[in-house]
Parts: sequence; C-alpha cells; structure tokens
Amino acid sequence: MCFAARVLGAGFLLPAAAWATCWDEAGRGHGIDPLLLKAIAWKESRGWTGAVGPRLRDGNRALGLMQINTIHLPSLARFGIGREQLFDACTSQKVGAWVLANCIQRFGATWKAVGCYYAGPASTNHSAQAAYVRDVQRFYEGYRWQAAAAPARLVTLQGQ
Repeated sequence: MCFAARVLGAGFLLPAAAWATCWDEAGRGHGIDPLLLKAIAWKESRGWTGAVGPRLRDGNRALGLMQINTIHLPSLARFGIGREQLFDACTSQKVGAWVLANCIQRFGATWKAVGCYYAGPASTNHSAQAAYVRDVQRFYEGYRWQAAAAPARLVTLQGQ
C-alpha cells in the first residue's frame, strides 16, 4: 500500500460526527489503538483542530488537532498534504497515526514511542518525554474506562 493511502485512507473533510470513523481508520491503518491516538490529541491540543504551537528553536511549529510538526511537511507534500490540510481533523488524525507508527517502528510498541511522538526520535530530553507520557497514559486510561463503561450505561438507559 502506498504512503498516501496509508496516511489518508478515505476522504478529508468530515463533520465532527464522523470523527469516530477517522480515529478508527487512522488506528487500524497503523495497528494503533484509536484511544491512544485520542489521548495524544487531547494532550497535544485539547481537541482543538485549529491549534498552532509556538515557534520552536528550529523554526518549526506544531499544527492542528494532533500538533503535527511542520518538519514533516516536505514528506507530506509529496502526497498532496500541506499546512492547511493539517487543520482538518481527519487528516490530522491519520498523519498523527503515521508519525506515531514511525516512532513505534523505531522504538517498538513502548511508551518510548509515545515520547518520540512528542519530542522526536533524536531527543535526549528524557524528563520532558516522561512527563508527556505520564499525561498521555492518564488520558488513555480515561478513554479506555469510558469505552468499557459505555455499553453498561447504554443498557441501563434502555432499561428505564
């Protein structure tokens, strides 16, 4: 499968109601739990698709829901993804999954890969990565709890 198909999957501009599908597609395309992607997005942007991070020392910025670092723009441009597309929720989710998948390929399916998502693969700022990972773990557990509890709440509502 080509890179563009893996990153983009289906369509670009989807309403908020379709986000669940985008999370699922992004995760499934890279073998990543969609709830982990949601936890990263919450840590990165608090769910704001228009988020723009501060300019970094290297001149790059992080954009959109998943706060995709503009260092990736040259690679993404080859597949028709530019700066503006990173503000689309579904595109951001899929590109974020691709970035995390690259970290997983390098570090394995470990929390180190999540630290890599935050700081990049060459970072030696272990304390910042550890703090980031702790937050993502907390959000991830919350999303997992919500997902596990959702069917029970639905049954209760149907019984009333």
